[in-house]
Amino acid sequence: MRREILLWFQAAYEDLEDAKDAFNRRRWFRAAFFSQQCVGKALKSLFFILRREEPPKIHSVTELYLLLKESGFKIENEESLYILNKYYTVTRYPDAANGLPSQSVDMEEAQRAIKIAEMVIEECRKILEKK
Repeated sequence: MRREILLWFQAAYEDLEDAKDAFNRRRWFRAAFFSQQCVGKALKSLFFILRREEPPKIHSVTELYLLLKESGFKIENEESLYILNKYYTVTRYPDAANGLPSQSVDMEEAQRAIKIAEMVIEECRKILEKK
């Protein structure tokens, strides 16, 4: 397996661990952000296999997913990915959050974001194991 694939997937896994750590520290906004990052990197790891190209330099997990879907990748509950897109900005910038980023996500949202990330990384892992 190409080194780049492993690097993207390992980075995704590390982001998932960071999301869980942030959740345990009650930093909901950080948990949501790292969940979004996890999904983006996990999806990017599949580009080398499913599309035979480097992943695009975009941050929308929805766009990444739609590109992979063209190559046959499908996850259940795909609409859940739309939720993660907002965490790329609102968890970091006061103007995007219309306030403090730390107040932009509650515990339920953070928990849901982590569950989505766990689901996506597992689906990606299954594909990578086959290759």
